[in-house]
Amino acid sequence: MSWYKDWFDSEYYLRVYSHRDQTEADGLVELITRTINLKSQVSVLDMACGAGRHAIAFAKLGYKLTAIDLSQRLISEAKKNAKQEGVEIDFVLSDILDYETSKKFELIINLFTSIGYFENDEENYAVISKAHTLLKKGGFFVLDYFNKNFLLKHLIPTTVFSENGTKISQNRLIEGTRIVKKISIVSNDSAEEFYESVRLYSHEEILIYIEKAGFTILKQYGDYFGNDYESETSQRLIIFAMK
Repeated sequence: MSWYKDWFDSEYYLRVYSHRDQTEADGLVELITRTINLKSQVSVLDMACGAGRHAIAFAKLGYKLTAIDLSQRLISEAKKNAKQEGVEIDFVLSDILDYETSKKFELIINLFTSIGYFENDEENYAVISKAHTLLKKGGFFVLDYFNKNFLLKHLIPTTVFSENGTKISQNRLIEGTRIVKKISIVSNDSAEEFYESVRLYSHEEILIYIEKAGFTILKQYGDYFGNDYESETSQRLIIFAMK
């Protein structure tokens, strides 16, 4: 089983990333809608929606949401969250590369570093190409990825925190062209290990992939507050592109 299928279906995934909350998601969605000035009621596809933070934020603004994820646990959590917020979202359990529909979208989002999981570059590129295929002509694609240069300079090798009797350790290292994280979870008499392994693409490589897929790049930000991208100091690389 691929690491992401195992890890994303773990009960601990959302606990490890609990700091990535709805407030952060709302801020990014506000940045997206402000930048491209979308009309209300247009169709939006959230590629790798996780627990639905961004999809819910868009739905609350009146957009028509389709949200895809390959994790049954995360899709179930997203459905529960959407119901609590009183919004209707079409959730789909699928690998994005396997997703087929005759529908075309006005906006496709791929947020919180949801590319680079695959071992080979062709499959990672295929995610961006898939977005181009599913978009209407004149539609927008937003990609939110980490900034390789910043990450390499500020990598924290180890973090440990305890919560309700559970100790969670995260050990990070660079292996070739990938950042690898080992997550160790110890609770009572049980111990589990999970992994993350994400391809470290440079700013230039990402731009090449997006343009190769047929997109025109419109705007680049370096954080969720709308500051310009700076190659050495920006934590994120947020790219706005148009088909």
